Amino acid sequence: MKSFIKLLVLPTLLLIIQSCGSVDLRSDYLLSNPNQTDIKGRELLETSMKKMGYDKFSKTDVYEVTAQFNWKKGWLIMPMNAFPGNNKNDLQFRFATNTFDGQLEYLEGRKKGVIQGLQSWQGYKIKNENDELKQHKHDRYIWGLATYHYILEAPFRMLDATIIRYAGEREFENQQYDLVYATWGSEEPNNQYDRWLIYINKETGFIDLTEVTINDFFIKMPKGLQHGTVRFDLKKTNIGTYLPNKISIQLLSPKKEDSYVYYFTLSDYKFDGFNKDILYPIGGLPMYGNSKPYESD
Repeated sequence: MKSFIKLLVLPTLLLIIQSCGSVDLRSDYLLSNPNQTDIKGRELLETSMKKMGYDKFSKTDVYEVTAQFNWKKGWLIMPMNAFPGNNKNDLQFRFATNTFDGQLEYLEGRKKGVIQGLQSWQGYKIKNENDELKQHKHDRYIWGLATYHYILEAPFRMLDATIIRYAGEREFENQQYDLVYATWGSEEPNNQYDRWLIYINKETGFIDLTEVTINDFFIKMPKGLQHGTVRFDLKKTNIGTYLPNKISIQLLSPKKEDSYVYYFTLSDYKFDGFNKDILYPIGGLPMYGNSKPYESD
């Protein structure tokens, strides 16, 4: 009971304490070296991408993976779940690589058979195979599909960031990391673009975790809470890419592994195993690919 109460009180305290200013992920090293080029940071990201095999992943056309979300007790009563009904139930993600187009299908639970999709930033729902597609603008599904899609592909898609800076070194859990800061628009915090502080393991060259800001969460969040950590457990797939088999989401800066809001496991990756057309059921929409509408309009 005490643990449950703490989980309810903690977000309230953070709302009060940290709601004033935008989160700045820039390290002390980065702030002390404002005129550096992005060469070292970009080289670190490129090397990491290749060591993890993401250069092979980026050449696939489509892929699918089974996911199961597990929420820490207490957090499910908060309105933060992008996919209601997902807790401890299998979902199937199907994505077009290097785009924001994809689907999730509930494989278990009260929503079994329901498909939620995103095509060219248009959300849609199909209740079952024979049901008519219904377009919608439900922010939670649109945000969730785009966000988890991007997180899975981040090691190669991060290279498209317009600002990439080496951000020094940091120790976490007795492991040494090189830090790379990546964002768009301006290096300083802004309201339009997210910022990423990427931790690259000095021994393996893999990305073990990353801090990230979230400006466009599907519910309004105070600025102090627009900051989380994504921790990755990686496993080699049959195409030679080390992809996540578990992703843990933590509030604010990195913490020990069991200090999560939720985590989700990923299993049975399959690549180029279905017709890409199923991800494009709505005719006449523009193709945005790896872009968002405001980036090209």
